[in-house]
Amino acid sequence: MQFDLFPYGKPFHLILGLRILKPLSLRITVFDSNTKRVYAQRRLKLAKSLDLKMKMPIVPDELTARIVAENETPGQTGFALERIEVKPDTKCPLELTDDDRKFIAFIKWFATELPRLEAGEKGTIYQSEGFSILYLDQLKDGGTELTTPARIDRNSGMIEVSKKAIVDYTVPMLMIMLLHEYGHKYKNPEFGKAIANELTADIIAVHMALNLGFDYTEVENCYRAVFAKKDTELNRKRMKAISEFIQLFRANESCRCKPKSHASRS
Repeated sequence: MQFDLFPYGKPFHLILGLRILKPLSLRITVFDSNTKRVYAQRRLKLAKSLDLKMKMPIVPDELTARIVAENETPGQTGFALERIEVKPDTKCPLELTDDDRKFIAFIKWFATELPRLEAGEKGTIYQSEGFSILYLDQLKDGGTELTTPARIDRNSGMIEVSKKAIVDYTVPMLMIMLLHEYGHKYKNPEFGKAIANELTADIIAVHMALNLGFDYTEVENCYRAVFAKKDTELNRKRMKAISEFIQLFRANESCRCKPKSHASRS
């Protein structure tokens, strides 16, 4: 099942009313049918009906939403889509510096244009407003392939990104990961923390992403994708802190964040 949306670049919240007829697993993907870039993705195990909200803070002019029941017997539909609703996105208070805004604009361009961008064994450099990304086929250290999707040079500020590692990242996931790298070099010192401090860079990135309207699930999915390749005590501690921060944000969101005046239409 699929349907089209026409947000014309305006962020929105997508509400799907799902009637579940029997326990099943659903995969929901919202993507640009022209570039194939994925802007939201959910994998859900459902046993009862629900209204699913998906925040869409970064969108092109046109989107396609696809809902697939995984491992379903042909002719035995396990769900019905009863409602499609588009609501205005919300505006949260967030103080951004000029550099913050420039970097966010740069990584939005990078994340959405990714299918058109070249990488390479030695990499291709993309630059904007004093920020640089070196897009490589994969990251290596002394000839050894690294599992990390990105890293930042603590002197130059150059961010290296692995094409291989981010192949399944949605647009929001990639932007969140890049905000984390930005946090290391440009925000940690602002808060009196060492550039290398991972926990602070995490919370800075999560704080910025959530207040920019990113979906909680995309934030968690970003970090789970990174930590799945390196299960350490530190990473488990980081994931716990991230989850707790998201819960705190959600508890206070309704009184902090207000709907904007526009909404897209399907």
